[in-house]
Amino acid sequence: MAKKKTTRKTSRTKKSSITEMRKLANGPVQLGDPTYRVYRWDIALRSVLKERREELDVTQRQLIRDSVSEFLPVLIEHLAKLGISVEDRATIGPCRVPMESATLKALRMASNWTDLPQNLLLQACLRLATRDSAKPARRRRTTKNR
Repeated sequence: MAKKKTTRKTSRTKKSSITEMRKLANGPVQLGDPTYRVYRWDIALRSVLKERREELDVTQRQLIRDSVSEFLPVLIEHLAKLGISVEDRATIGPCRVPMESATLKALRMASNWTDLPQNLLLQACLRLATRDSAKPARRRRTTKNR
């Protein structure tokens, strides 16, 4: 019996995804029981949020909703410009690459500092380095034996 071929689903285009995200963020307010999530935030962010809430006289829920609706689409567009996005999820697969220990240490430190995964930071660096507008790679000088 022949095996049935399975295909991976591919993601929608970036443009339609951003449009859908904007619709969700700017859609009508859904009242009712909030869904709670636990995130790790530093004390500075918490205190600034509290001050801003009091200044605007809004609840934390309203402040979060308004912040996401205003800034998330812009943030996603900027991250995409930096190369932090995936065109097609079906093309993702493991890739074994050689790296020096100093490079690994730098990625680890950047990951700890930004709370972004090392893989994501590395991919962004590589996408920026391989852009069409990026400087061409330097040619190595070869020495000829005479």
